[in-house]
Amino acid sequence: MKLPIAGADWSADKHGMAYDNPQFWDSAHLESELHRVFEICNGCRLCFNLCPSFDVLFRRVDALDPHREEEEGKHLESGRIVEEHEAGELLKHVTVATENPVALLQDEDKERVVELCYECKLCYPKCPYVPPHEFAVDFPKLMLRAKMIGAKADGLAFRERFLGATDLVGGLMTRIAPIANAAAHNKFNRMLMDKTIGIHRDRQLPDYAGESFLTWWDRHAPQRRGHDPIVSPSSPANGSAEVALFATCFVNYNDPAIGKDAVEMLERAGCSVDCPEQVCCGMPKLDGGDLEGARKLARENVESLLPAVRAGKKIVSPGPSCTLVLRREYPELVPTPEAREVSAAVMDLSDFLLERARAKKLPKPPEGALGKIAFHVACHNRVQNFGYRGRDLLKWAGGGVTLVDRCCGMDGTWGMKSEFFEESLKVAEGAARKVEAAEPDTVSSDCPLAGLQLRQKTGRTCYHPVRILAAAYRGEPLLSRKQ
Repeated sequence: MKLPIAGADWSADKHGMAYDNPQFWDSAHLESELHRVFEICNGCRLCFNLCPSFDVLFRRVDALDPHREEEEGKHLESGRIVEEHEAGELLKHVTVATENPVALLQDEDKERVVELCYECKLCYPKCPYVPPHEFAVDFPKLMLRAKMIGAKADGLAFRERFLGATDLVGGLMTRIAPIANAAAHNKFNRMLMDKTIGIHRDRQLPDYAGESFLTWWDRHAPQRRGHDPIVSPSSPANGSAEVALFATCFVNYNDPAIGKDAVEMLERAGCSVDCPEQVCCGMPKLDGGDLEGARKLARENVESLLPAVRAGKKIVSPGPSCTLVLRREYPELVPTPEAREVSAAVMDLSDFLLERARAKKLPKPPEGALGKIAFHVACHNRVQNFGYRGRDLLKWAGGGVTLVDRCCGMDGTWGMKSEFFEESLKVAEGAARKVEAAEPDTVSSDCPLAGLQLRQKTGRTCYHPVRILAAAYRGEPLLSRKQ
């Protein structure tokens, strides 16, 4: 089942799921909606193995169901064959239950289901009851709604404010990168972070760069104006395109090399590259329940990206979560024609480069430049339903690619939190096993935070596809050796 197109009027307003519907903030309506959706999910159970939320929900419902043993025949004597006349007598004592055990869930049960949802959104394309179905089940949106109502009632916790302030924190940390990185590897400091902020002491954290990508861009952009794209003699001279790069916070503050290689590859594909002013896409604030904070960022980005879109440029981004927010969430966060216009112009970077490659606008790297690659597909790319473009791009370039299609359980902030760290690592077990079984030369994922999780589980560095591709052109293969 495909996601509705960006900007489509698919929200089931009668269920209070639209942000501007007054029912959205009604706690009593939320309770009613949780009960309604949990009943539908319990009756279906198609998502039983997708994430901890569903596992906890279904196990708890089963434990509370007073008629579960009868339904499963466990009330019958075991160890022998039951004769027909005995079965008839036993059936006389079976009670037919009409009440739904979901009604027996307590507040703490519901809260546990909500807090275990880390917004991978994999249930959305799997669910047969998503809008426009009359049931209008949007489980991730419902969990997000519950978190937002909780944050509004109790106030945003300091940790959520900290994790959501990516531009403020990132801007500061890049200025003191050596000190910040040393502190992140100091056991005493990590113990303090665990106790005060609630970021687990054993969670591997990304280093901060000494210079942000946008600072690098501001310095190099004047030199690139009027600069001819990098075009191989074997590639067509025409077919140029104009694109605007939405770098993402991770690229900007933690790994500018992704952004630099993205610029190189886009130019190699015959594109003229711009990088408009931009702020965080807003997903960290959404994760923390800060709707107004996310909306403010969305408005700023819509305003700054709109001129590029109206100039005919595609907005390309190397971050699956950012791309998802820009494409799917912005038309709801900022319900204006301008937001829908920006949303419709957004593309995943790997998707865009593969499109250029298939149109013969991008030459292939030297034969044999890519070895065996274990490619992890990011959940937030899977739910956008445009295919496994990072994998296909690496295969097009000559890599021997093994697909790792299991959730890594990281999410941008959920897997960092002390109380969810162990659960996060459990979710990642399947993905880590697949990576190791592939015996790869290189590990890759479009999502850098998924890469961080895979590095924690396997000891192997994970690279964005664009970095692997750019390195292949330079004759400097990136390898993911055990650390």
